[in-house]
Amino acid sequence: MKVLRLLGLFLLLPLSIVAADRPLKIDQSGTFIDVDVDSTVNFTAHLDTYDAKLIADDSGKIKSAIFTFKFSDLKTGKPERDSKMIEWLGGGEPQGRFELGNLAVTPHGQGQASGRLTFHDVTERVEFPVTILNKDGTYTITGETTIDYRTWNLKVIRVALLLKVNPEVKIRFKITANVVDAAAK
Repeated sequence: MKVLRLLGLFLLLPLSIVAADRPLKIDQSGTFIDVDVDSTVNFTAHLDTYDAKLIADDSGKIKSAIFTFKFSDLKTGKPERDSKMIEWLGGGEPQGRFELGNLAVTPHGQGQASGRLTFHDVTERVEFPVTILNKDGTYTITGETTIDYRTWNLKVIRVALLLKVNPEVKIRFKITANVVDAAAK
């Protein structure tokens, strides 16, 4: 009989772990994702459309995050420049994906995130500082990192052999998210 109880407990354990997961819903009004590009004429590309899946555990710590987007949704304010970016990425419908690996945060919200960033058919590890504040179920996550796009097998952009785009681009973000009410699911 003890064996049956232990077996039953073992089989129900995954359900209790899943039940503790708390999905977070992005608040678009308090969120931005920007990419700063240093070139002859500096500019910032802005990402408004993406798919983000964030999960917090029962204690309120962010447990997982997956962020996917299409490069066609990364807007620089100049449609011609946006089209050239898609060509530079190989054409078609290039996509990007970030999957959180590790997240270490102090009680004051300062921390370090690492994960896998995939685009141009290449996946590389990235690591960056973050600040995560959680007030009454509303999370504010801020951070920035600089990446070198050559790491993802992309060529340096040159115009007329004289002008070039710096291969290091800065990604800045602020994500505001709320715990999804269990009744709203």
